[in-house]
Amino acid sequence: MNSLAPIVVFTYNRLEHTRQTIDCLAKNELARESELHVFSDGAKNHDEYNKVKDVRAFLKTITGFKSVVIHENDVNQGLAKTIIGGVSKIFESYDKIIVLEDDLETAPYFLQFMNDALHTYSPKEVWSVAGYSPHIHIPDSYKNSTYMVHRNCSWGWATWKENWDRTDWEVCGFDVFFKDKKQRALFERGGNDLSIMLLKQQQKQIHSWSVRFNYGAFKHNLPTVYPTKSLVKNMGVDGSGTNMKRSDKYSVDLCLNKVDKVAFCKASSFDYRIESGFKRFYNTSMLRKCINWFKTQVYLMKLYII
Repeated sequence: MNSLAPIVVFTYNRLEHTRQTIDCLAKNELARESELHVFSDGAKNHDEYNKVKDVRAFLKTITGFKSVVIHENDVNQGLAKTIIGGVSKIFESYDKIIVLEDDLETAPYFLQFMNDALHTYSPKEVWSVAGYSPHIHIPDSYKNSTYMVHRNCSWGWATWKENWDRTDWEVCGFDVFFKDKKQRALFERGGNDLSIMLLKQQQKQIHSWSVRFNYGAFKHNLPTVYPTKSLVKNMGVDGSGTNMKRSDKYSVDLCLNKVDKVAFCKASSFDYRIESGFKRFYNTSMLRKCINWFKTQVYLMKLYII
């Protein structure tokens, strides 16, 4: 395959998770032909220093890739800032990219799928490519190996420079968007948690690059393509990850079977059964929905008062 996308892995202080992530990647068929860039964030405090130091010592031993480049932050930037800055830096030299964090176990054909998808679709028809797929029902009558939905994935993903560059990280015009109930409903086609998550981001209650990237997809009306069988498993659901509590909801079985020719669906093809199941998977509980409704009304009242 020509022009393989570089792989970018973001790490912090979890040595064993990082080791597993790299070991799984190295077992991928295309690993030895792929360039690997690893971004290591700086320690938050003195207690974290030795953990970060141990991770960086391991990073210097990595083999099994075409090349390995390590980028070390002198200070702690946090996950969102590190990812936005790191991906932007790689895009100074490349036009597409595959990204993982340090708690992801990948299937042996993950890199093959991601590169095939990047070559099959264009940034004008698809926003990003997902490696993880939640445990949702795929109808027996559905014959494609992929499906389209309106939600990006932060657990093993890929995209193009064109889409990254047109993402508005400041989310300009947020208040106008948030006042529009129909626009919020469209944004929530991938789950009713998205609008409130974006609100929390704008209020600095959370620091999420992903929800802002998803808002970019919404503004350009472009979907993310997912595999019907997950090629990524998140080890961070053990409670050790940033923004991730212990949960079995996101547990999946990795697809270990090689597919000689992936049946990619058309970028304009949406299956309402899969879309509905996907949205239900990410929808919040009734209690959380009520809490989020209240927070939404409070913010809207402030907007209209101002």
